[in-house]
Amino acid sequence: MQADTGAKGASMLLRAAGLPFRLIKSTALGTAYLRLAGLAKSRMKTARQLVHPQTRLTWKINVDSIVETELPSSGRFGLRSLLTRAIMKPDDDSPKITMLNALTALHMAADDPRVTHLDVCVVPAAGTRNRPVSLGLGFAQTDELLEAVLKFNQKKAEQYESGNWGSSFTIDSFDDQLTYYFASAFNKIVVQPTGQLPLTGISWILPYYKKLLDNVGIEVQTGSCMEYNSASAPFTESDIPDKHKDNGMSILFHLNEVFLHAITLSRASSIAALRTEIADENKDPYRFAQDFMHTAMTQHGPYIDAQMAKRIGLITDVGGTFFDDEGYKVGKCTEIGAYVKARRQEIERESHGTPVLDAMLVKLAQLQRRQWTANMTKLLRTYQSQDRVTVGVVYLHGSIERGGANGGSLVCKALIDAAEDPEVESIVLRVDSAGGDFVASDAIASAVKMVQTKYGKLVVASYGNTAASGAYLATTHCDCIFASPATLTGGIGVSSTRPVVTKRFTDLFELGTRLFTLTGPNTNWHKLESEKLEAFKSFVGKTNDSFIAQVVSGRNISEEEAESVAQGQVFTGLQAKGNKLIDVIGGFVYSVEAAAQCGYENRAHSLRSMTGHYLQSAIASAQCECAADYDPILKDRKYQVPSELDPRVERKVGFPGKIVKAILDKSYLDKFNDPTYKYDADITKNIRIKEFSTSDTSTSGLLSLIAKLVGGDLVREAVASALRQERDSIASSLSAVEQPRAEADIMDIK
Repeated sequence: MQADTGAKGASMLLRAAGLPFRLIKSTALGTAYLRLAGLAKSRMKTARQLVHPQTRLTWKINVDSIVETELPSSGRFGLRSLLTRAIMKPDDDSPKITMLNALTALHMAADDPRVTHLDVCVVPAAGTRNRPVSLGLGFAQTDELLEAVLKFNQKKAEQYESGNWGSSFTIDSFDDQLTYYFASAFNKIVVQPTGQLPLTGISWILPYYKKLLDNVGIEVQTGSCMEYNSASAPFTESDIPDKHKDNGMSILFHLNEVFLHAITLSRASSIAALRTEIADENKDPYRFAQDFMHTAMTQHGPYIDAQMAKRIGLITDVGGTFFDDEGYKVGKCTEIGAYVKARRQEIERESHGTPVLDAMLVKLAQLQRRQWTANMTKLLRTYQSQDRVTVGVVYLHGSIERGGANGGSLVCKALIDAAEDPEVESIVLRVDSAGGDFVASDAIASAVKMVQTKYGKLVVASYGNTAASGAYLATTHCDCIFASPATLTGGIGVSSTRPVVTKRFTDLFELGTRLFTLTGPNTNWHKLESEKLEAFKSFVGKTNDSFIAQVVSGRNISEEEAESVAQGQVFTGLQAKGNKLIDVIGGFVYSVEAAAQCGYENRAHSLRSMTGHYLQSAIASAQCECAADYDPILKDRKYQVPSELDPRVERKVGFPGKIVKAILDKSYLDKFNDPTYKYDADITKNIRIKEFSTSDTSTSGLLSLIAKLVGGDLVREAVASALRQERDSIASSLSAVEQPRAEADIMDIK
């Protein structure tokens, strides 16, 4: 009897462990995964020991080290992320870190009096050839990191006397000027004696292909309503049009102003030390350094050797290696990635936690356990916490497409996932894209509006290096838009290009073609003429009008203001601020803090909307005859729920209507706007980040991936068997309505 009881107890424990545990046991990855999990657990136990007095924060960077987000997942799908990292085998000596974690670590270190030094070394990427030794980032991203280092220097100067703190940057040679742009913020810059510094200013090359295309017999037809049609101009023009040239020079002027201003501000003291050598004592140090930088670029650029760079104050020293200094003894330095994890764990321990459960949570706990009550419990727990706000982060990167890795549907799904998460109070949409498909961009814009109206949550846009054309369309309705001074944005308008193969091409390559069609030619082998060409241009014009209408409604500006910036022009972040295309000049960290602050102040409205959404989902899923009686309630945006629901609905849904009514009561909602408590959003203290992946990460697809990676029918059958066992155990407790869903879970792996 005892043995039987013990067996049953063991079986219950295994079931409680869930499918992931049984899956791990069933695959060849189990041992490696459990070992890694054990290492991670031991690191967490000793995390506090990583931050001690006189800590030196170290950071080795290569061209692949800093990423916007870890692909294919960002925190929510750890197993898949683990598999990907295992396959890619990243260089352990320069571990990857996300942009947001790097910025957070620098901000945390600035406020942490235990951290005295920041030491950065840029190294070649392991196992690669002919790749630059650089940060591998764009201008706006580099500018955000530079601002964080300047803040570190400022805070340490306030905390310590001179000589007791410092920031150093080491590299063998600069391969690009943006890496030096970042390095200029450090107090100490060390380059090998044979190294160099390329200093030319920001520039770009625009090739024009019309003559080449004419020579091979390709004609490009365009449909555009924009004066600054830079997307199609390289294929339709032999040289840059005057308007495009003016727009390009304006952008370059502003970018170079940002570039020179930051370097001058950072190196002014070093350059001003040369005033004893140059008889110009009456000039302001900043103005002197600015003029000197112009001279250095024109007279000594583009390649300045290390010795010359030291003489003119652009670097501080030549020679030396990263670990020669006495301060790098074992136990005195902490890697930046380990530091940010350790600090977050400390903050979690220092948190006061959620207040004592109020009567509403007690009532919810007493109800029959359903998805609605679970979500409401999480929602109330989250919104009653006064010392922490959770911000969801969704990424929009690369060319926007209707399908594929950058599919608009995947970004929309990530936005809805973040909106439906009861722990997330506001969302940041991080953008680094030059645009793409109009339909996909418009779908993302619609998802943003749904998050705001249906779920009552605020969406803040944070622009990285680029957020132009379709990427700008996708964010026009965001509650607030942040951009860096060096961000390139705008590009408002629609254009379409249609290459046509002419007879010259077929003659040149001796091709013969025949077309069979019932309606008329609509291929790249036929040129559009008369009505068809007009229809093509009319379609592009209507799409362009829709884009401008979105800008007018989303940015709350007049049609005249929108028309003036909707001719395809591209603007820097500073220019876009003046044109009302963005709201705030600021980087990723500041957008997250703004989202947290607004999310906290918006709690009452968000709680009302989320409660109504959960109610709607619960009644719809009940699938009982009387559910239709509540359609008027669900369509009412005020969610005026009666004090009593039909008993049949209560049994199916698992909650009484009087509790819903109590939650939506004004006196209860007012608790979430406590005037006696002041919340000041600070990413280093009271903000939790939850990233949402835009990858296709369904459970069945993940298990199929594991089976393919490991290989062999035995492993595949073991995974399938584990799934079937889990299906059978779940199906026994599901209703007839829910059983088909459980059956579908293993379809992909059969």
